[in-house]
Amino acid sequence: MKTYHLFQFGKGNIGGALIKQVVHRVDAMQTQYGLHFEYVGVCGQSKAVYDQAGLNEALEKQTDINQMLTNYPGYIAYPGPMAMLDIVLRNNPPNLFVIDATGAEMTDVHLTCLRQGIPVITANKKPIADDYSAYDEIQHLGRGSTFRYWYETTAGAGLPVISSIKELVDTGDTVLEIAGCLSGTLGYICSQLDTGCAFSDIVVEAQALGFTEPDPREDLNGMDVARKALILAREIGYILNMSDLHVDGMVSDTLLEAPSVDAFMARLSQEDEVYARRMAAAREQGQVLRYMATVKNGACQTGLQSVPLDSPTGSLTGPDNIVVCTTARYKDNPLVIRGPGAGPEVTAGGLFGDLIKAVRVID
Repeated sequence: MKTYHLFQFGKGNIGGALIKQVVHRVDAMQTQYGLHFEYVGVCGQSKAVYDQAGLNEALEKQTDINQMLTNYPGYIAYPGPMAMLDIVLRNNPPNLFVIDATGAEMTDVHLTCLRQGIPVITANKKPIADDYSAYDEIQHLGRGSTFRYWYETTAGAGLPVISSIKELVDTGDTVLEIAGCLSGTLGYICSQLDTGCAFSDIVVEAQALGFTEPDPREDLNGMDVARKALILAREIGYILNMSDLHVDGMVSDTLLEAPSVDAFMARLSQEDEVYARRMAAAREQGQVLRYMATVKNGACQTGLQSVPLDSPTGSLTGPDNIVVCTTARYKDNPLVIRGPGAGPEVTAGGLFGDLIKAVRVID
């Protein structure tokens, strides 16, 4: 039985959920598929552990990964992504897979791995939403003699958005438009607006439920959706950089520039009247507000729009995502992909699925 060694950047909500899914499925994977996954390293923002002998047993026993990192013999202060990768590469574990469950700037890490033939499994949007030249090199290296770059979860969490679009393009279809709601967080906020609640109260609730980033501005500025939209645009051949996109956030730039999270939250009620007016205007037209991404005619934009209540996007509820693809084949009846677009378990499951696919393709 062949052992595949895993080194993972990130042990937060998504990374922690992935670790649990993998270590709890080790025996089943061995029995059903003859695959053995063994963690040899995990790192967070301040601590890291690397052990060539394997970490599965320690990870399975420990419900708190932070405690595990602190208590494990020989843990180190996290030296940064490239320095940590250098430690891993010096030890040269066989059949290594690097997993990126962070939201950090990791382009150099991804490129270094791919240049050395190491597969990368990632939920991190930033490297492939980086400058187009970096994206192009990642794609070139990742699609070498064997596919080594797996990034389905960067746009749509566990939904098969990228793979579906890639299949359309690979089979000769022409994608005319991609439109949809690509943020579970903003989807939840918009669907709660339908109930008549104040915008500021909804954001406070979403933060309490763990739907937003610790700093909700990272969701409300629209950049998360913009990165996803840019990735999808590039998948259908658009040569775009982030500076080419038109991105409208959900709150004013002045509010986004608040000196702290607390200050931002305290001032958020300034937007309530704006949203009350926009919702009233939308209702008069039989419409609702949704934060949309649109890829069409060589351009890409994101922002809040009024959409018909009975449309696929208008009927969206909670943190679900939806992507509507209009193509030469699916012109009169567009292809619709809809489902949970947020949540650590869903995204971790998508990463785990990519890992299994990667092993099967490589071997």
